[in-house]
This record gives sequence, structure tokens and C-alpha cells, in this order.
Amino acid sequence: MDEMYASIVAAITEHRLAPGTRLREERLAELFAVSRTQVRPVLQRLEHEGLVERQPRRGAVVASPSRDASAQIFAARRLVEPWLVKCCCEQADRTGLKRLEKVVADENRAREAGDVRAVVRLSGDFHRVLAELAGNAPLTQLMQGLTVRTCLAIVANRASTGSTCREDEHAKITEAIAASDSKRAMKLMTEHLEHIERALDEPGPPSPDDDLAELLPPPPKAQARKMRKAAA
Repeated sequence: MDEMYASIVAAITEHRLAPGTRLREERLAELFAVSRTQVRPVLQRLEHEGLVERQPRRGAVVASPSRDASAQIFAARRLVEPWLVKCCCEQADRTGLKRLEKVVADENRAREAGDVRAVVRLSGDFHRVLAELAGNAPLTQLMQGLTVRTCLAIVANRASTGSTCREDEHAKITEAIAASDSKRAMKLMTEHLEHIERALDEPGPPSPDDDLAELLPPPPKAQARKMRKAAA
């Protein structure tokens, strides 16, 4: 059920699935042309990763991090990411730098085009690529979870994309890494995370749209399975 898991995570990352959105087993089973039995392990995995929570009379919903929970997410990132950029300064090669530069360029183009979802996704990609270039597989996996949970914190705490990621911050961090200036890169990363956290406000009552067919289009493979079932 990797397709379903990836689709839900992508929808959360791109702010299509808002905190509080109900993830009904029967609806997910219908969208992805699978059984409810196959849906449950996916929801359990997402719950274990802090992306889904259970609510009385509502079942599984997209998690809505409180201000305190969001603060914990950023505390974890401030512990991890300055060290990651230090590692990048020490070992990133030209190929790795080109990957970072491409993400920054793509993010800038998406911002200029007003494609907010792409900006959010690419912002997360920047931090995930940094983790990969640092060469520590467990921390790369950790950063995957932290970046998605950060997306939830941004939406739940009503921060705008424009106020959370300033358009030049990723570029400056990349420049410091290219210059092997670990002290500057670490300082810039810490300031970057602090800027994002300061943009957060107290969460208001969630008003999610529960139309999963619009928010969570299934991948082509699931659509093909659904068509085969209908034709059988």
C-alpha cells in the first residue's frame, strides 16, 4: 500500500489535506480500489509517524499539532539540521551542490508563478536533500518525518507560506555550503528555522474539506485497478 501512503503524505506536504480532515476507511478503499483491510495498516503507519490521530466519533483524521507540539518539532529540527549543514560543508561534492541549487531554482520559479503547493513541496525537498547529502541514513529518514509534520504545524497554526520560508534563505544556506563555510551555514539554518517558528500562531478551530476525491486523487495504478474492477 505504498501508493496510498505516498499519496496521503504528498497531499499533506502540499497542504491539500488540512489538519482535521477525516480519512474514512471506506472512502480511501474506494479511491484506491483496495479493501478496507488494506487501508488500515496505512492509517496505522501514518498514526505512528504523528501524521494522523484518532478522534472520538470521527475516527482517523489528519493530525492538528498544537502550539506546544509544534514547538517540539522545531526544537528537534534545531538540534539536527545545523549539524546536517555542517556535514554538507565538509563532504558535499559538486554533484550534491547542483542538486541543492536545482531545488532552490525550482522553488524560486514556483514562487514567481504563484504555485503555492509547489513552493511548499520544494521547500521540504530542500531540507530532505540536505539530509541526504550529509550521508546519514537514519537522520535522512527522521528529516522526512519532521518536514511533513512541519507542514501540518504551518497549516494548523495558521502561518502563511510566504511568511514561513523567505525566498532568499535557502539560497544563502546553499551559498555557505558551496563556500565550505560551516559556521555561517549553521547560523543561517538556525535563523531559518527560527523564522518559520515565529510565523506560527495559535491554532484556530479546523475547517477541513472532507472531499477526499478532490484532495487526494489516486495514482494512475489505483485508477487502473478501479477500472478493471468495474469492467469485471
